[in-house]
Amino acid sequence: MSSQSLTQISGTVSGDDPNDKLAYASVIVKQDTLVVEAVITNDRGDFKIGDLKVGKYNVEVQFLGFETYSSPLSIDGSKSRINLGTIRLKSDVTSLEEVVVTGETSQLSLQLDKKVFNVGKDLISQGGAATQVLDNVPSVAVDPSGAVSLRGNSNVLILINGRKSGLASTQGLEQIPAETIKSVEVITNPSARYDASGSAGIINIILKKNTKQDLSGSVTVSTGTPADHRITGSLNYKKGKINLFSNIGVRYSDYVGLYTRDQQSTIDGNDLFLSQREDQDRHDDGGLFYFGLDYFINETNTITTAFYRNETKDSDETVLNFDFSGENIEDTRIQTLGDSEEKRSYNQFEFNYTKTFKKPGRKFTVDVQYDFWDSTKDFNIDRRTITPDIGDRSIINTRSNRENDDIVIQSDFVTPLSETSNFETGIKIEDRNVATDFAASEEINGTVSDIEGFNNGLDYKEQIIGAYAQYGNKVKKFSYLVGLRTEYTDIQINDQNTGARLTDSTYTRLFPSVNLSYVLSQKTTAQLNYSKRINRPNLFQLNPFAELIDFNSRIFGNINLVPSFTDAVELTFIRKSKGLVINPSIYYSNTQNNFQYFTTQNEEGVFETFLINLEEESRFGIEVSAQYMPIKWLALMAEVNAYTFDQKGSVGTTNLDFSNETLTTTLLSQIKLPKKFTFQSKFEYRAPISDAQTRTRGLYYLNMALGKSLFNNKGRITLGVSNIFNTQKTRDRTVGDGFIVNQLTNFNAARWNLNFNYRFNKGRDRKAKKSNRQ
Repeated sequence: MSSQSLTQISGTVSGDDPNDKLAYASVIVKQDTLVVEAVITNDRGDFKIGDLKVGKYNVEVQFLGFETYSSPLSIDGSKSRINLGTIRLKSDVTSLEEVVVTGETSQLSLQLDKKVFNVGKDLISQGGAATQVLDNVPSVAVDPSGAVSLRGNSNVLILINGRKSGLASTQGLEQIPAETIKSVEVITNPSARYDASGSAGIINIILKKNTKQDLSGSVTVSTGTPADHRITGSLNYKKGKINLFSNIGVRYSDYVGLYTRDQQSTIDGNDLFLSQREDQDRHDDGGLFYFGLDYFINETNTITTAFYRNETKDSDETVLNFDFSGENIEDTRIQTLGDSEEKRSYNQFEFNYTKTFKKPGRKFTVDVQYDFWDSTKDFNIDRRTITPDIGDRSIINTRSNRENDDIVIQSDFVTPLSETSNFETGIKIEDRNVATDFAASEEINGTVSDIEGFNNGLDYKEQIIGAYAQYGNKVKKFSYLVGLRTEYTDIQINDQNTGARLTDSTYTRLFPSVNLSYVLSQKTTAQLNYSKRINRPNLFQLNPFAELIDFNSRIFGNINLVPSFTDAVELTFIRKSKGLVINPSIYYSNTQNNFQYFTTQNEEGVFETFLINLEEESRFGIEVSAQYMPIKWLALMAEVNAYTFDQKGSVGTTNLDFSNETLTTTLLSQIKLPKKFTFQSKFEYRAPISDAQTRTRGLYYLNMALGKSLFNNKGRITLGVSNIFNTQKTRDRTVGDGFIVNQLTNFNAARWNLNFNYRFNKGRDRKAKKSNRQ
């Protein structure tokens, strides 16, 4: 048969939302029962299949969590290319006792370059915040204080809609309602298009955006114990060239924390003992407002602009008791009563211009983001000696202020060079300015004086200029993507009081990346990835001044910290079969100058903890993620991550060389019950882990939720509980030169939540009524 009679077909695969492209979906061409060709879609959901002869075929598209698409295809040889357009897969629909539930399952898509957790109706995080959503995502862990780690590594870059944001901070994540999150992408080995920050990888939180025509929205009302009351709503309107989207919310939350510390130390040859207990009542009020506009100028030009504002007020009360005993000292009890108030205001402007071209796949974008925020915290401490009763009393007042201005300008261009190859390039400029100051004073017998060594002010300036280029191609079953990124960094820290420059660090580095993939069979694909990453110390880690909170211990930054660099390589497989997706990975990383906290005790007996640069850390791990649906009403997701690490370094004469191993196991289950009920649970176990100074004991915890669909699936009521057995407690043992410290941190006890969500779509209702009349 002549070459002119051969035909190439192409297309794009998406979910229910045409903007939700499905990467690594299986596209199969069959003739009767014989498989003629099978490919997977690229990271933009595109596919191409060439050299099809004249004949009748059937095209099938498969992706876990979606119904299989099947359509006949007839090739008569009159066209050399056929574009099938966008193939939209429908969310899997489960029928149980004549009850239809659509799109209720939180879907984990295990893809080669990332894992995508589609939040959907994630019951456990309903009524909560982004931290609850992240804690449900495989490979991701959120400790009780809200710190996020990826595969046990806390050096992770968190993005919001693909961009850096003040909302990605620990406090910021607590302000993002779970209901506003569409999906979470976990990228363990990013390509050159992404910022080089984050040696562990990137977590990208995708917020929901209106895609429905006409008027649509939702409202969520939540209550809980300890007190946790929230109202979140969205209202969207899309008509013609205009798409308006908005979110608004308020919250009123209480948290109860318990912290204990038992320490033994030797000072001047005398053994001293301290037993410390802190009971904390935290109260947060918050409000958010998000409003945006898409304007479709024409078919190829779109402008998006949006504004986000989040304002919070935190009021905390603490009771802290210190019991001292030891040789040659009188037993002493000191009590501090503290109350603090912190006000934060975060504002963010966004602008995007997108231009598409007649040539499919070619796109040019410009993004501008400007955010500014401020924070003020007043902390008052009433300190007195209870035993012996000597009338010793003082009142300590502290005040801290922080202000931030950050502007980011980014432009990217993507273009196909041939039927199988793509080229992408971009540039990014980020300029950040932070001002912070801290003041502490003490009142004794009516006399107020500054506390020496604590009053300070710093100005922090950071500029990062990055550029990248990457090229990808596909040769039969083999695909590759190679890229190179360069980033120029300039960081300056000035003392506000003296005008002295404390640090001035300027450097330029190259960050290569390589992604190789090979389709082993219709059901199995392998990928080998390499990337180089950086961890720049931030202002908190560099700040050489400590804030006064606890007179027994201090935490400092280190002005002499240098960036750490990581080389990471990962071999991963993904295998899909009926009802099962399994994703085993083997990974290795080597980090130079990695960060670690080191604790010592000064001559006055005060514990000082500060960051240091170790020489290096190497890490080797195995991770297995799996999703299994043995029957239509049961979905299971499991993950095991085990790794070993080897650290080398020292502080003065103290050798910190250390090797250890640990693992994390997670099991998620979701059961669809009769009468539109759904049950979900999450169990997690974290094994003990140590470094040269500190050993953290293992812990486990269980979260559960029960939900029921109402009003023809437009509404849902959910009862959930997190940390149901109050086992999510961190226990540390730190051993140093002349001291042993045992600590327990119980940031939050069990929390119960009851929430109701209702969704509406006026446009959809109109169409339904019109259909009923026909």
